[in-house]
Amino acid sequence: MAAPARAPQNSPKRQDPPGNQPAKREEEEAPPSRVAWFIGWVGVPSLVFGGIFGGGVLVGAHYPDGWIAWAVTGLAGLLGG
Repeated sequence: MAAPARAPQNSPKRQDPPGNQPAKREEEEAPPSRVAWFIGWVGVPSLVFGGIFGGGVLVGAHYPDGWIAWAVTGLAGLLGG
């Protein structure tokens, strides 16, 4: 019996016809709007840092003898000289 013919190992792989590839959506190619940029680069960081700072102010104002106020005062004293 004869062995079946084999395909060469270095042959290029078959590619799907262009009709079977998913179409690119226009939304992916469009640059982000100015509102999205502003919210992402200004709004969110402002909320995060403002929340941290505001939380620290509230804790320091309501619990001036607490361990957090003591730690911040101690660190500020070490860094300030």
